[in-house]
Amino acid sequence: MKHQEDIYPKIRFLKISLLIFITIFLLRVFELQIIKGGYYSALSFNNFTRTVILPGRRGMILDRNGNILCQNRVSFSLLIDTTKDGKIEDNIDAAKRILGLNLSRKDVDIALKRSPVRTLGVIARDIPPSWVQKVEVNRDKLSLFRVEMELRRSYPNGALLGHSLGYVGLITEKESKEMKIPLLDPFQEVGKSGVEKTANAVLMGTNGWKRVQVNSFGREVEDPRLKLPGIEMKQEPTSGKTIKLCIDTELQKYIVEAFGEETGSAVFMNPKTGEILSYVSIPEVDPNLFSRSIKKEEWEKIVNDPNKPLLNRPIQATYPAGSTFKPFIATVGLEEGDLTASTVFSCGGVWEYGGNPFHCWAKGGHGAVDLLTGIQNSCNIFFYKAGEKIGIDAIAKWGKLFGFGTYTKIDLPDERTGILPSPEWKKMKNLGPWYSGETLPVAIGQGYLSVTPMQILSFYATIANNGLRMKPHLIECDPEVVMKVPLSPSTISIVKEGLKRVVQSGTGRKAQISGIEICAKTGTAQVIKGSAGKNTYSLEKEVRDHAWFAGFAPKDDPKVAFVIMVEHGGHGGDIGAQIAKVGLEYILLNKKPEKVEVKAPEEKELTPEVSSEEQLPSAPESNIKSEDNYINQIESETGD
Repeated sequence: MKHQEDIYPKIRFLKISLLIFITIFLLRVFELQIIKGGYYSALSFNNFTRTVILPGRRGMILDRNGNILCQNRVSFSLLIDTTKDGKIEDNIDAAKRILGLNLSRKDVDIALKRSPVRTLGVIARDIPPSWVQKVEVNRDKLSLFRVEMELRRSYPNGALLGHSLGYVGLITEKESKEMKIPLLDPFQEVGKSGVEKTANAVLMGTNGWKRVQVNSFGREVEDPRLKLPGIEMKQEPTSGKTIKLCIDTELQKYIVEAFGEETGSAVFMNPKTGEILSYVSIPEVDPNLFSRSIKKEEWEKIVNDPNKPLLNRPIQATYPAGSTFKPFIATVGLEEGDLTASTVFSCGGVWEYGGNPFHCWAKGGHGAVDLLTGIQNSCNIFFYKAGEKIGIDAIAKWGKLFGFGTYTKIDLPDERTGILPSPEWKKMKNLGPWYSGETLPVAIGQGYLSVTPMQILSFYATIANNGLRMKPHLIECDPEVVMKVPLSPSTISIVKEGLKRVVQSGTGRKAQISGIEICAKTGTAQVIKGSAGKNTYSLEKEVRDHAWFAGFAPKDDPKVAFVIMVEHGGHGGDIGAQIAKVGLEYILLNKKPEKVEVKAPEEKELTPEVSSEEQLPSAPESNIKSEDNYINQIESETGD
């Protein structure tokens, strides 16, 4: 009896324990099957599915006439996915054998490191169709590799609009944070330069995705029994918007052809709206090179080119303004009351100031020179004396109003400001106090002054537009006034008359078009000291002066403003004037030449543009000699 009494509690304990265990088990089964069933089903689902990115189509870019400047093309790329079963070394060996791919473990590690998705690396882009088939057929041996379709950019006109269109490249981690774009797609591209960068948010579509079922070999299969309710299988991508530029592609071709073998830039703009009709920077770079993964030898050729093709010259290269700055000085003098149309200064060929000789290009001098004649004949002595009378403070004040030393606000990235010198600027640069003698070279566009071609264009367009300074833009949009420069009608009339005389009977005669009054100014910027007074065409090409030609037409109702900069082009009245004429005839007369031919004389007397170097202080070195920042930026994106 006692034994039975002892065993009953034990049995009771076992029953209770068993009941508790069964209860816990059932609760756990309920949790797994009912409460978390969807979660674990999804985990199981993920084991036999793969997410494929559906790329959002990037918007096209068109010119003003609807011609395609940039579009998308289908491309296939080879990726490696280290989350799949298989050894990396075995897959590399198989890729070498089956695809003939020169691939190492180091290459794979680099691809994974560069990818925003660290387990998924791009091994090769734009692969041949034969590779697509071989990867699919040999899935068991190439288990870590897969082929995916992507959309890549195509630029039908090649290098014609390279700097204005720009190019795209794979997104970086920094760009992802700045643009708030998730790093999910190893092929996600964003604009790196040009309009592609400026309008990236508009052009870029949104990626979609779809889940595909795969078997143990990673091949896609279709089994409706594997689909789970409540799990989304696909999200459609959205396309970016197409944008239209103000560029006239046909005009662009004529201007590029007119440059021939020369290096430089040219921009034609509607002064009333700010529309950029042609934007030339030579040499250009073909953006298709970046779209199809630039080769090492191609990259080295670009980087080592002494003509610096990566430099976007209209907004990034800075030069002395030369004589194209003289009409600005005339404008300031008239508005400040220091000059009138009848102001006369005597030019004897040289002027002693502060114990230093300041020379005119005309060794014998011009005699008595009034304002209009000073502009027409580009008399240095007249503008030295005008600058001395006006003073640097007024020059700096009006320079800011016209946009010198600041951004023109064109819709392109990485614009440079140049230098608008002033006593404050010199003090900030720790260059000491400003001396009155330093104002004189600034008055003829030399000294510390440096400008971009776009800044010169902005000044002439503002004069053409009666003081309304418009925002220049390549992308079609509503006109925007940047500044209403307070110019009197008489000032505008006098300056326009002087500019008309330059083309009518001065240094810009080669731009003449019958029946059209063209207002323009030639200019020359020295490349080396000691070249003043010499026949620039007798010098070696690389040390010849840079040539400016800028203006607008017609005089009384301007339809177009322009700037031409020909590096080492000699005199602005030669090649520059002829290039401008090609553009003006196309825009104003709809003239389309069968062949564009621009010639520069080999031997001639010095044209009135450059004064002797002895009176010019050392100025900061032109930015044209440096494009390292842009090389480093692209190099980091393209690698070897």
